[in-house]
Amino acid sequence: MIGHTERIWLMLIGLTFLGALIGERGQAGWLLTLTVAVLIALKGSIVIDHYMEMRSANQRIRGILRLFITLIPMLVIFFYGWGEDIRRLTTLN
Repeated sequence: MIGHTERIWLMLIGLTFLGALIGERGQAGWLLTLTVAVLIALKGSIVIDHYMEMRSANQRIRGILRLFITLIPMLVIFFYGWGEDIRRLTTLN
């Protein structure tokens, strides 16, 4: 019988597979970027809650981890939208 941990693990594998499939077949654009950002946040949340067992942890530590899984998808979106401008501003040429 498959337990709770195994179901969570299979869900993470499924989300990873879905992300790879979308990345291989999808056209680069805002929809793909937003989908990837959502998958990153969802998978990060699952790992923090179920594998790191942060549901019952100190609220500050959990808050820092929540901030991290919010920041990374935001950076993905930010650099997709403004990556070329940032590159131009930081290039010496």
